[in-house]
Order: sequence, then C-alpha cells, then structure tokens
Amino acid sequence: MSSPSNQIEKKQDGQGQNFSSNSKFIFLIFLASAFILVGYFLGLPHYYLGWFSFLIAAFSVAGNDAIQTIGTFIESKRRVHWLPKVIVFCGLLMVVIVWSWYKNDGQIHFGRLSPNKNNVGFPYPEQFNLIQLLAPIVLVIITRLKAPISTTFLVLSLFGSKNIDKMLLKSFIGYGVAFCTGLLIWFLLALWKPDEYKREQNQTNSENEKIWSFLQWISTSALWISWLYQDTANIAVYIPRSLNILELFLSIALIALALAIIIKNNGGKIQEIVSDKSDINNAKAATIIDFVYALILFFFGTISKMPMSTTWVFLGLLAGREVILHVVTKRDEPYLVTLRKVGKDVLLASLGISISIAIFILSMILYPKPDSPFQELFNLKSSFYLDR
Repeated sequence: MSSPSNQIEKKQDGQGQNFSSNSKFIFLIFLASAFILVGYFLGLPHYYLGWFSFLIAAFSVAGNDAIQTIGTFIESKRRVHWLPKVIVFCGLLMVVIVWSWYKNDGQIHFGRLSPNKNNVGFPYPEQFNLIQLLAPIVLVIITRLKAPISTTFLVLSLFGSKNIDKMLLKSFIGYGVAFCTGLLIWFLLALWKPDEYKREQNQTNSENEKIWSFLQWISTSALWISWLYQDTANIAVYIPRSLNILELFLSIALIALALAIIIKNNGGKIQEIVSDKSDINNAKAATIIDFVYALILFFFGTISKMPMSTTWVFLGLLAGREVILHVVTKRDEPYLVTLRKVGKDVLLASLGISISIAIFILSMILYPKPDSPFQELFNLKSSFYLDR
C-alpha cells in the first residue's frame, strides 16, 4: 500500500505531465495558426495552404472521430502493442483510398463532394478563405476539450452552404434510425441471454473471450472501412477533387501519419469518453456495437451521397442500447450511469452543432457568396445607404 507521500508525488507528477502536454499542445496550435495566417496574408499559393489544412484536418477529423470508429477497439486492446494496430488500419486506409481513386477518376471522397442532381456540391475553391483554412485547428481545440463535435458540420458546411440543411436532416434521421436499431438489437440480445446482461459487467469466459477478441478485429476493420466511405470527404475537401498519382500517395501518407499518432497515443484526450463507459469495453460488447454501427453507416452511405454526421449516428446507437438495457435488466448499474454519460455526450454534440453553425454564419458574413442570403442582406443595406 502506497504511503501518503508517494500518492502526493504521483499526483504532482501527473500534474506536471499534464502541464507539459498542454504547453506542447498550445505551442503547436500557435505554430500552425501562425503558418496559416502568415502564408495567407503574404500570398502563399492557396494550393499549398490547402494541403497544410488537409494535414491538420487529418489529425482533427480522425482524432475526433476515433471514438466512434476505433475507440472501443483501442479501449479493449490497450495491452496490444500499437504497431500491429497501425499496420492493420493504415493498410486498410491505403486499400480503400486507392480503390476509390481508381474507381472514381482520381477522387478519394467517393463522390460525396461532387455536384448532385441539383448541381449542388462542395466545389474546390479557387481561393480558400481564412475561416476555411483555420477550421481544422478549431476542431483540434474542441477535440482536446473532449467534445464529440460533428466534423461534417464544422468543415463541410464552409464549402457547401446550400447543403447544410440536407446534412442536418440526414444526420438527425441517422440518429433516429441508429437509436431504434439499438433498441431492437439489444432488446433481442437481452431476451436471448438475460442473465448475461444483468451482471455487473458483460463478461465472457476466457475461451469465448479469445473468439470475440478475434471477431473484434474483423468488426472494427469493417467499421473503419464504412467510416472512410462516409467521412473521407471531410478531410479531402481541402485538396483538388481529382488527384494525380503523387497527390494520391501524399494524401494517404498524411492521413496514415495522423492515424498512427492517434493509435500510439491510445486515442488521445477524447478517448476518455469511451473509457468512462466501462460496460462496453470488453471484446464481445465492442464487437457487436462496431458491427451494427458499420452496417448503419454502410446503409446510409449507399442510399445517398450527401455527407452526414457519423457522430450523431454513433451517439444514437449508444443511446438506444443503454435505454433498452436499463429497461430490460431493471438495473441502475452500469446502464443508467452510462445513459447519463450518453446524455452528456448528446448535449456536448448539440453544443458542437451550435458552434459549427456559428462558424458557418460568421464565414458567410465575412465572405458572402453571390447566392447567399447574407449577400442579399448586404446588398439591401448598401442600396439603402446609397439611396440616401
């Protein structure tokens, strides 16, 4: 048993590490912001500024969305060395991106940025505005604060203002579908094996645990592929819509670098959102969640090319699961506690949408487009003063 003096020393060491980590984070954010600002005002070609924001977006989007895709996997595989995990998921990344590039005439976003039947898409801008370039840095900061913000709303809305209502609608429908799916799937599972879900922890014996551990690699890989199919557009929006071979491998290398750092650091600060939910950290629970989530993402990715918030789908699935398990098992622990935490996540995600919309409105005011309502308002205001 450790003495009080040792406990104080450990606490001080932890505080010192946090201070050092926060200092490095602030310094890196300052350097990245300074580079964009100096490059923007000195006239650095926007092609290169876009690639720099692409790198930041790779860290911020993958880092924020890691809790939905590989978060439960990271949590239950902390004892597994980070290198095999990096090899598997970076290998899948390369295969998926190259396949999309080959099948879609040099595009790595699976057509989600291309114009739809109404000729509304997310065109590559001739000149980026400052808010577009700085958005990934804002996302890095919010992720550091452990808020599960929607990268789709924060990033893509700045490039396709006409699509924000469609993205919102599809995302809220996705939340509802995921919530109902969670209710149904875990209601059936709880009826099938009620004793298993009434335990303090959803545990399996050692032999079954090995099987589920292997299956988790498969389910998480499927989920990772489904997520790339949906959300690669959130990163690729900063680079040309059609890439040559050099640009293709540069994009893969930058995303892989970001992913490797995230996995090596066990998900970073935002991973605590998953770590707090102790009842979904074993291999069986994580495998089922990942597999169901992958199917939902694949379903929505297939029926429509319009981007959506995968964050809201993930929260909807978890919420449906926790609600039905609490109702069926009639236990306050651990599901009611988890339900409160899921409610907190939804509140933070709602706050994230509010921040995203606020940044979107600020961008439209500072950089109004000819067909935006803010430009019409500006024209009316200018006309009023000119008439006087």
